[in-house]
Amino acid sequence: MTRTRTADAGSRRRRNQRVSVAAILVAAALAMAACSSGSGSDLQTPPTKPKPLTTSSTANPNLPASTASTQQKVLTAWLAAEEQIYAYADEPPAPLRADLVAGQTTTDLFPKLGDYYVDPALQSEGTFLLELKMQWLNGPTSYNFGKPSVTALSATSATVAFCTTDSGTTTAAGLPGPLTLDGGAGGSRGTSTLELVSGSWMIASGQSTGVTKC
Repeated sequence: MTRTRTADAGSRRRRNQRVSVAAILVAAALAMAACSSGSGSDLQTPPTKPKPLTTSSTANPNLPASTASTQQKVLTAWLAAEEQIYAYADEPPAPLRADLVAGQTTTDLFPKLGDYYVDPALQSEGTFLLELKMQWLNGPTSYNFGKPSVTALSATSATVAFCTTDSGTTTAAGLPGPLTLDGGAGGSRGTSTLELVSGSWMIASGQSTGVTKC
């Protein structure tokens, strides 16, 4: 199965980066409507905790050797951001949907996103997670970040090239989720742009194209 996406914030195959605040509000409204339709927590069984495969990341020899330490900081930040998304995707949707109905916001539900992402990637990731839980989807049970590499670096910005794979989201019945929400096993090749914000590297934007394998 081949996926083609051209504006993803990270390594997965599903989100348009140029989302707006309005999109998040619409997503929240849909979630509230879905919660009132009679769906219950018994429709969702928490998935097995995702287990990332060992990732190899080393300094890019095409960049100055003096930047090796900074490259490692960039890669560490990128990996932490991606792992956080998978951790949130792994959470059962019922409690999150109930919190949405109670009036909580994306920031309330996914507070750690702000530690790793800035807009527009921050909005994109929040919208994706809301949509995932609105449709009662389990997150991938396994994922592999491959060998990400820093391909460009300046004092305040960096580009990370990657090719990653995961087992894909599934429904409560174990069927693949929608393709737009990472349904089914597959891979993604692309780049993420990180910015140095108050001393921390954070994902700001990116693009990717679906591939059958890395």
